[in-house]
Amino acid sequence: MKDIAKLFAIAPEVDAILVTSEKNRRYFTGFASTFGYLVLLKDRPSVFITDPRYFEMAEVLKNDGFDVRQIDNGISGLATVCSILREAGAKRLGFEDTEMTVSEFGSVIKVFESEKVNLVPCGEAINKMRRVKTEEETGYIVKAQSVTDKAFTEILKFVKPGVTEREVAIELQYIINKLGGHGLAFDTIVASGVNTSKPHAHPTDKKIESGDAVTIDFGASYNGYCSDMTRTFFVGEPSEKMRSIYNIVLLAQKTAIKNAYCGMTGKELDSWARELIVANGYGQYFTHSTGHSLGIDIHEEPRASKLSEDKLLANQFITVEPGIYIPGVGGVRIEDLLLIKEDEVIDLTTSDKNIIIL
Repeated sequence: MKDIAKLFAIAPEVDAILVTSEKNRRYFTGFASTFGYLVLLKDRPSVFITDPRYFEMAEVLKNDGFDVRQIDNGISGLATVCSILREAGAKRLGFEDTEMTVSEFGSVIKVFESEKVNLVPCGEAINKMRRVKTEEETGYIVKAQSVTDKAFTEILKFVKPGVTEREVAIELQYIINKLGGHGLAFDTIVASGVNTSKPHAHPTDKKIESGDAVTIDFGASYNGYCSDMTRTFFVGEPSEKMRSIYNIVLLAQKTAIKNAYCGMTGKELDSWARELIVANGYGQYFTHSTGHSLGIDIHEEPRASKLSEDKLLANQFITVEPGIYIPGVGGVRIEDLLLIKEDEVIDLTTSDKNIIIL
C-alpha cells in the first residue's frame, strides 16, 4: 500500500481524491481490475468500490486498511462515491485530469456539481508521486528486467535466416512467460534489415536474411511493473557502414551511462549521447530522445530529452537508448535500464552489448 499521506502533501488543497484509471487504482492498491473507483481520503480509510465481478477478490484490500464496498444494483459508481464524500464531509475533490476522456469528465462534472463538490485537477500530483519508486516497486522492476535479460539470451538461439520478424516476437513472448514474467510490458518491436531504420517498427512477415541487422526492443512485466531494453545484433557479417554505425551508437550509449548521476537534468543526460552522435555526422538520424522513466506505464516522467529540465532523483529509473536510423540502409538502437540512487547509478541491464554476430 502506498503512503497516501505523501499525495495529500503534494495536493494539500483537496479533502479527497477520486481515482478512476485502471493503472492508478493498481498503483495505490496493488489490485488489478478493469472496473472500479478508488476514493482516497485524508483522515479516514480510503475506499475501493467495485462490482460483483471483483468484490470477493477485492476484500483482500481490507488487510491493507482499505474499506471495500460493492456497488448495489441500480446505483452508479459515482453515486456511491458521492455518498462516501458526504460521510467524510469532503467538499474539494481531486480528480485525474490527465487520464480522463472528455466524456468521462463531463459525467464527473454533472454528478459533483449537483453535490456542490468542487473539482480540483490532481493528475500531475499523482504523476509526481509515481516518479519516485518505493522499495517494493523497485523490486518488481528489477525482477522484470532480470527476466528480460534472460529472455534475450534465449531468443538469440531462435533467430536465424528464414525466421520471420513476427515469429521472433511470438517466441519471445512465450519465453518471457516461461521464465516467470507476467506478460509483455509493451508490444515487442522486432525489425530486420532495412526495417531497422524505423524506430518503432511493427513485426512483419519479412524473413530475416544473412547479413541483416536485427533490432529487438522489448520488456517483461512483473506484478504490473515494466522493464525495457533494446539490442541490435547481426545475422551474418554486417556491412562496414552498419558496423561503423553500431560502434558510434555503442560509444554514445556507454558515454551517457558513464556520466549519469543523481541530480542531473534529463537534458544533460541526453546531451552526452546526442553530442557524440552529432560529432560523428549522424545527428539528423537520431530522431528521438535518449530515454524515459518507467513503472506501471512503459513511458513515465522524467525523460532524458533535449527539452527536459527535470532532475533525475534517487529511486527513479531512466532508460538510455540512443539510436541512428537511416532510411533505405538500416538502423541501430542499444538500450539499458538504469536505477538512480543517491550516490550511484546502477545499470540493471546485463545483456552483452558488444557487437553480436550470429
